[in-house]
Formats: sequence, C-alpha cells, structure tokens
Amino acid sequence: MEELRNLLQQKKENLEEISSVTSKMKDALLLENVEEFILLLDKRQGLMDISADIDEKISKKGLNALGDEKISIMKKEIYEKVNEIIKTDEEVLNLAKIFLNNIEKKIEDLFLARNVSRKYNSLYDKVNYDEGIFIDKKE
Repeated sequence: MEELRNLLQQKKENLEEISSVTSKMKDALLLENVEEFILLLDKRQGLMDISADIDEKISKKGLNALGDEKISIMKKEIYEKVNEIIKTDEEVLNLAKIFLNNIEKKIEDLFLARNVSRKYNSLYDKVNYDEGIFIDKKE
C-alpha cells in the first residue's frame, strides 16, 4: 500500500514537471524561440517516458482494486493535472500552427521579393551608362 502511494506521489511530481515544461514551451512559442522550444520538447518527451514507466508499475500494483481514501485523493489530483496538461498542450499546438503559418508566409514573401529582384536586376536589363538609356520592359 505504501509503495503504491509512493508511486502515485512520483507520478504527481512528474506531472507537475511536465506541466511546467509544457507552459515553458508555450512561452517559447510566444517569443518565437525555436531552439528553446525544441529543447523543452525533448525534455518533455523524457518526462513522458518516465510517466509511462510509473504507470506500468502502478498498473502492476492493482490501483483500481484498492479503496484507500488517500489513494483516491491522489488519483483525483493526478487526473486534474493531466487535464491541465492537455489544455496547455492544445494551446501549444494552436500556437505552433500559427507560428508555422507565419513562417510559411515570410518564406513566400521572400521568394516573391527574390523573383522581383531577379527580374529587375537581370544582366541584360542593366543601365548602359555610356549611352544613357534604360528601357524597362517589365509591366
């Protein structure tokens, strides 16, 4: 019974850390700090792996078979934390989509600017300063 409580406490602490990292991921996206976001994403994955290991140990202990009130309270706290993480995760996903759309738009704008620049800076359309005439063939 005590071992099960310890596992639940570990699970709760791990979820707290996952929640903290997920919030930091959200902040990194808001600041458009991609490097920080990737580091946090890797850290979060490690924490998720630890959480999965704890879940496996808990399932071996037969969590549902016990009617201990303290365990029931801990289970409720864990479910609440998981729901909080899911909510923050959805916000992070939406921010990531917006961030990627903005990057795609910037890339499209750069390609357009490059193409316009190439058309007006062609070797064949340069001003011939000796003759003093430039004919713009572009519309």
